[in-house]
Parts: sequence; C-alpha cells; structure tokens
Amino acid sequence: MKNRHSDSSKRSSAGMIIRRMPFEFSESLCAHWNPRRIEWSHMVSGASLAMPFLEPYLIRTLRKACAQIESEQLKEEVKLYMGQEGQHFQQHRKFNDTLIRNGYPELEAIEAEMQIEFDAFDSKRSLKFNMAYACGFETMALGIGHWLVRDREFLFAGSDTRVASLILWHFVEEIEHKNVAFDAYQAVFGSYFYRVYGTLYSALHVMKFSRKAYKAMLKKDGLWHNVRSRWNLLKLIARFFINMVPPTAAACLPGHHPSDIADPQWCLDWLDAHHRGDLPLAALDTNNLTMGVSV
Repeated sequence: MKNRHSDSSKRSSAGMIIRRMPFEFSESLCAHWNPRRIEWSHMVSGASLAMPFLEPYLIRTLRKACAQIESEQLKEEVKLYMGQEGQHFQQHRKFNDTLIRNGYPELEAIEAEMQIEFDAFDSKRSLKFNMAYACGFETMALGIGHWLVRDREFLFAGSDTRVASLILWHFVEEIEHKNVAFDAYQAVFGSYFYRVYGTLYSALHVMKFSRKAYKAMLKKDGLWHNVRSRWNLLKLIARFFINMVPPTAAACLPGHHPSDIADPQWCLDWLDAHHRGDLPLAALDTNNLTMGVSV
C-alpha cells in the first residue's frame, strides 16, 4: 500500500529554501585539501566527482514523478528539493573542474563513464527504478550527513575551509530535505521491497564511482601502492562503514520514515545562522569546528 504524503503532514520539509552560496575555488586549491588526511581528501573528492552527473539525474527523475503526485504540498517540496540539488551540482562542478585542471585529467574518463550510465538509467530504466534510486541515494545522504556533522572535527579540522564549507553545506541541506525523495517515492509507488533494493543499489553504484576516482588520484600521487597510505585508506573506509551500516540498516526496516531521525543540533544552528544572515557560512572556521556554529 502506498504511504500517501497527506497521511503524514507532520513530516513536511516545506520550510527549506534554495541557498545560492558564493563558493569559489582558485587555481591555488590543493587536491590534498586536508593535509592531515590525504586519503580522506581523495575519498571526498571522488564522491564530489559524481555530483554533477548524479544530481541532475535526480532532478530529472523527481520532475517526471511530480506529474503523478497528487499532493500540492509535496509538489512544492519537490520543486524546492530540485532547486537545492541544482545548487549542489553547480558548486561541485566548480570544485571538480579545479581539481582536474590542477593535475588530475584522468578523472575526465570517469566522468564520461558516469554520464553514460546515468543517461542509460534515464532512457532504459523505469520511473520506478529511478525513483527507488533517488529515494535510496537520499537515504544514504542522510546517514552521511549525520556522520559528517558528528565527526566533523576528525574529518575536517585544519582543512581548506572552502572545501570543508562546501561539503558541510551540502550535507546540511541533505538533512534539511531528507523527506522529499522518500515521500515522492511513497506517493507514486510505495513498494517496500523495491525501496530497499533502490537503497542498496544506489549506495553501491555511487561507491563504485567514488572508488574509481580516489584510486585514480592516489595512483597519480604515487600513493596507491604505498603501505602507510593504504593502511590510512582502509581505516577511513572502515570508519565510513561503521558509521553508515547502522543508519542504512534502520532505513531498510518497514515503517521507516526519515522524519523519525532527529536533526543534529549543529545542523539546526547552521540553518538558523543562515536565516539570520549574520554569519559568513561559506567560510567555516575549520580550526574551531567543535564549538558549533557561532559568530
């Protein structure tokens, strides 16, 4: 049975807004933007490489689904969601282009692969598959957002403030619009088992391309076969799975809804500070991340 959006109005994401952040990445940007954790730098950059292909695909998918959604409120939320995702991939495009120009042209071949695969999803797979993928990716993004905020000191302290700000802004908004793709999928299709399939498929698909990208960058740096670097990478991968398996498993349970997951206070503070307009949120202090969002 479909879980109609109108049955759960308390779960609305209607308060979100489209934020146009003034990120700029100069030619001086170092690919090792977190000098303490080079492997983490490349893991994040590998995930960033997917965004200009993944997020336009999500936008196209939700736009098609919108025609089948009855709730006007949910339709409005879908439009806001698409606006936020549009900002995300544009900002990641600028960051990715700078990385490629600064010594990693190998990434262009991986971009071409992603373009082919997402175009094939559009043209050859059903709307049900694409919606399940969108719902599943947003499930993963919500879990990642909570982890990045919770573990921000370890992951981002001392890093390039431009990159840390880009990533944390992106995932604050992933947390903010956490309900939309889920509610849209439920409104149009609502199949529990297919939703679980979409969650697992999308996670593995995005991780496949992220791995290709960070492997290419580590090879270019001469670190892929370095024992110490490989150990550092394995520890970070383990940290990722330790933090991601529990929320992913919970999201695959019957009766799950993203709104049942409380937003991190740091995330709420970020949103409040942006609303007040009294904080340079495009330049977080990466030497003071434990203090939360404050002027």
